[in-house]
Amino acid sequence: MDGAPMAHETDSVRLPHVPDALVAARTTVRHPAADDLQGQLTALAEVRDREAIRDLALLYTRAVDGYDLDVVVDMYTDDGVFDRRGRASEGREALRAAYAAPMRTYRTMIHRVDAHVVELTSADDAVGWVAGYAELADERTVVAAVFRYDDVYRRVRDRWRFARRSIRFQYAMPFDSLAKGLTARDRLRWPGTESRDADYPETLPGWAAIRN
Repeated sequence: MDGAPMAHETDSVRLPHVPDALVAARTTVRHPAADDLQGQLTALAEVRDREAIRDLALLYTRAVDGYDLDVVVDMYTDDGVFDRRGRASEGREALRAAYAAPMRTYRTMIHRVDAHVVELTSADDAVGWVAGYAELADERTVVAAVFRYDDVYRRVRDRWRFARRSIRFQYAMPFDSLAKGLTARDRLRWPGTESRDADYPETLPGWAAIRN
């Protein structure tokens, strides 16, 4: 969905977590004592919040693939932002335009969530990381893509919504280009556009450190 028009451009936003801190946060568990009723209730509430946020991401793919534009836009806060490779659409009208363009371009879309990690940062705020895969078909070709979302979520009147979705691509190209294209740096090859360098892993500190 990289070819849609953007409302305006902005610099990429760095989310308030780093991989090592996120790993430690999500794999360290301290259970409340059996007689700590408030602690038990808090732990249960956190589980319910995380599951609601994970459902939000799953239902998002269903809505996008179902061309349910109103549902997709309503999943965002009123001031929500969809950031595609540093180009941001902010607010419901801009979001509607951003999602409508690829829906008109592709007659079939398949999006899949492969992994989703959520970290609650306050009672009404959370961040998350989502890995996924997509196949997008227009009248002439089918594009395969692997992507990551960095998300910011906000609870609004007991409902979790996207405050920001930032998508980056490992690759996006027609199926007939995969055999040779995956070995190249310019793995963003949307039909009708010039090829561009992929967002990761080459830009990641670990990639450079282990290969140098």
